[in-house]
Amino acid sequence: PPFPHRRDVDLHASLESAREVGGDLYDFQFVDEDRLYVALGDVSGKGVPASLFMAVTITLLRAVSQRTVAPDEVLARLNAALCRNNENSMFVTLFFAVYDVRTGELRYSTGGHPPPYVVGPGGEATALSQVAGAGLGVCEGIEFGVGELMLRPGEALLLYSDGVTEAMNEAKAFYGEERLLEVVAEKGNAAPETLVRELLDTVHAFAGAEPQSDDITLPALWYRGSQA
Repeated sequence: PPFPHRRDVDLHASLESAREVGGDLYDFQFVDEDRLYVALGDVSGKGVPASLFMAVTITLLRAVSQRTVAPDEVLARLNAALCRNNENSMFVTLFFAVYDVRTGELRYSTGGHPPPYVVGPGGEATALSQVAGAGLGVCEGIEFGVGELMLRPGEALLLYSDGVTEAMNEAKAFYGEERLLEVVAEKGNAAPETLVRELLDTVHAFAGAEPQSDDITLPALWYRGSQA
């Protein structure tokens, strides 16, 4: 567990690169005693260029989040920094959320990334509302919206990259969100590590012998409650 001394929150993440180096990223840090940020990103392209852009993105993200944790400001500042000297016109889709473990409040902004799911204790899953934003690194001056919700004790936040839903089998069919939600419905009340492992197992089983074409990233955060 990343925070073994805390009983109010549990978190687990997995990243499987399609090549020796990848362009997906995830990060999570406590910015103070009660607020935790969680981020998931997917860089355009593959291989070394994507990996380098990913490394720059995560370094800048950590630097920016030391100055502010307002989600829209974080993405705006990060976007401005990535736009500088971006000769290859690469970009990254990014979801960034700040979570207050005292209250369960989650505030988030998204830069063109698929919205994650809130998963209830019974496995019911609801996608977060999409807010204004676009991929980072291409155009300066983008404005980002902010979404808010309350996580209740026993609920989880499941993030994923499109390498999950767009995993293909030998028939070139996609794994898709429907299969993802079927696993969530069955294992939604499990701890984050178990949920992530079960999802990965089903993705690999579905793909079979078909080579992995994209990075697969799955972070999950479980709110146990302030009185856990």
